[in-house]
Amino acid sequence: MKAFAALCDDLTGSSVQSILMKDRGLSVRQIIHPGEHFHPPEEGEVVVLNCDTRRRSPADAASIFLRLLKQIPAGTGIGKRIDTTLRGHLCVETSEILSARPGAAAMVVPAYPSSGRITVGGYHLLSGSLLERTEVSRDPAWPVSSSFVPGYFSGHFKCSLIPMEKVKEGPAAIASVLEESLGCGSRIVVADAMTGEDIEALAEAAASIPREIVPVDPGPFTAAFLGRKFSSRGSGIVLAIIGSTSQKTEKQLEWAEKRLRYSRFDLSAGESYESALARFRDFFPGIPRNAELFLLRPSPEIARGSENSTARTLAALGREALVSMGDRICGILLSGGDTAAVFFEESGTSSLAPIQEIQPLIMGGRILDGDFAGLGTVTKGGLIGEEDGIYRAVRWLGKERE
Repeated sequence: MKAFAALCDDLTGSSVQSILMKDRGLSVRQIIHPGEHFHPPEEGEVVVLNCDTRRRSPADAASIFLRLLKQIPAGTGIGKRIDTTLRGHLCVETSEILSARPGAAAMVVPAYPSSGRITVGGYHLLSGSLLERTEVSRDPAWPVSSSFVPGYFSGHFKCSLIPMEKVKEGPAAIASVLEESLGCGSRIVVADAMTGEDIEALAEAAASIPREIVPVDPGPFTAAFLGRKFSSRGSGIVLAIIGSTSQKTEKQLEWAEKRLRYSRFDLSAGESYESALARFRDFFPGIPRNAELFLLRPSPEIARGSENSTARTLAALGREALVSMGDRICGILLSGGDTAAVFFEESGTSSLAPIQEIQPLIMGGRILDGDFAGLGTVTKGGLIGEEDGIYRAVRWLGKERE
């Protein structure tokens, strides 16, 4: 996929969609008023269109979608942003997309776990309650009377459900169920999701199959899906030298690795610098061109008392990567106070320009002197940051390069 257009039924939703995809490192253009004609997305670009259809009649909504769909080139991916509480013309607008793309199938993932919206057994819940038992049922413009997502699509296209029992088994199991459903004629597949990890697994599965998938969701699934489908982000690779082996750091790495294309080099316990360097030089030419993160890490079995020598070996390997990979590296993340101090010492860095606190106690800045002057950098302690701390740092460095 080289370009993408996301059709949204209101302005605030289009803003949410835009920022979620921007957070994935995508180039996003939000169009508030498409008018009769709009400039379709260029290669590598995502266009987010505010179709402004939620307040209109079903017939008007269908007409607007049809007009916009005719302007989207055949090779450009399409998605539909829906409301987190299922308000709007879900079936009408999704049907227009599927009619325009007869070979495509829609994957509906209404969950937005970070805002209290989850889907279980096909039922969409708001803070643990059925939608019809919340204030959404009393919305004066669009009262919601049902939480059962497949029911919104009945009678138009064949619809099936990927239940939580399969979602929790991971991407391979999801992909198997998805392909089976599509093979049986389903054009719309609704999926349960309770956590951000569930959404990442669904996106991984959807991105792995050859069929054209139209993501239909409030934003998180589309962003995760596009993060995998776009072949290149264009901002380079972040080099991360992670000296800390704390449990918090491990969880942050797990979060990042589920969301980023990465390569990882582990320094073995007791390994000499000469041995590590020889392995390293054989390793890094194989790093994929579209990788977003290159991790240098010590093995968890590194012996107590060898922290300083480990930090110096990691710093030397990091320097080797920066020299050899040159402009492919867009920034450096240093985690662990000793690791950061040794790297700056070895590279002749004495000054940084602070730019932004990415999260509490995670500082983003720029190297002012030494061998790598001008390079963006992030420093953080091993026990610092939220679960997405490393991921946010990588994204910040990519944006600074742009």
